[in-house]
Amino acid sequence: MNSIAMTNSPRVIFASGALSQVANEIAELNRKRILLISDESASTHATRLQTELGALVIHWINHVVVHVPDDFSSPIADLVRREEIDLVLTIGGGSATGLGKIIALDCSIDLLAIPTTYAGSEMTSIWGRTNSNEKTTGRNPVVLPKTTIYDPELTLSLPYLVSVNSGMNAIAHAVEALYAPELNSEIRNAALDGITIFASGLRGIRENINNLSARTDLLRGSMLCGFALNNSTMGIHHKICHTLGGMFDLPHAPMHSSVLPWAVQYNQDFAKTQLKEVAEVLSARSAAEGLWDLANEVGAQTSLQELGYPLDKSEEVASVISSAKYVNPRPFNHDGILELLSNAYKGSRPDDES
Repeated sequence: MNSIAMTNSPRVIFASGALSQVANEIAELNRKRILLISDESASTHATRLQTELGALVIHWINHVVVHVPDDFSSPIADLVRREEIDLVLTIGGGSATGLGKIIALDCSIDLLAIPTTYAGSEMTSIWGRTNSNEKTTGRNPVVLPKTTIYDPELTLSLPYLVSVNSGMNAIAHAVEALYAPELNSEIRNAALDGITIFASGLRGIRENINNLSARTDLLRGSMLCGFALNNSTMGIHHKICHTLGGMFDLPHAPMHSSVLPWAVQYNQDFAKTQLKEVAEVLSARSAAEGLWDLANEVGAQTSLQELGYPLDKSEEVASVISSAKYVNPRPFNHDGILELLSNAYKGSRPDDES
């Protein structure tokens, strides 16, 4: 697969070795002054980009902060305005892309994204930022990358635990897209294909972490799941993860693998048809059990306790979530959310008969 085009998505370049096409894409965009953003894991690739792009790179931010706190991003936005930068180029995981989006949003400039994890943010117009321990999210077309470059070779250095947690994060995008009110055949197909590809790909890297074919599948699955998310509304699962991330600074991807089975269980009786399809592609009795089993099989984290979530704060968390105006198959219910959080904290396996 050398290139992919989708509606309501960035221009997508997908190929092994695609990193070499960055300069051409920047020339196509006719941009002259670049802010390069990378996380620590992508520093080698970012160094290569800085060398190849030369004087086009006006400044390089080589450190990012999860959940994009305003006190971290604001000085960078000031620098972008002062230096008259006209393009943000990001390489790395979801936090690198997330910072790039906030700079694009605050400074009204274009974004080009090169993901090295399976976060999926590079396919969406969704932004997120944190201020005073409260994470807010929104949608704006200005943060949708003009171009996203997928190069599977860049993911070979991604550690195994990061890979599987990031993979469960991507699967969560697809699952919630399936029970969103905007669902159509294109979104449904992308979401179910994405989940199927991820289940296979995660098992593939469990056997061999350097399996390029599995890595290619995972990156393609990430693209499909991100596309599904961009064209649908987020529900209770994403609301919980955003709330916990903002309030307690918990790591983003592992939260998804811990919360997702129980968020799905919460919605089970209100989205039976859609979740039956998830169960079928996972060859499981129920979607919740299939997602937990997959996470457990590949070694993703399945317990909020492991992540440092303070269980005694659950009343406060449930109050915040139950008062939110999110679209979800089942209405937000305070006691139901408390039960969900308790189960995700313990990391136990959902059981439809319990």
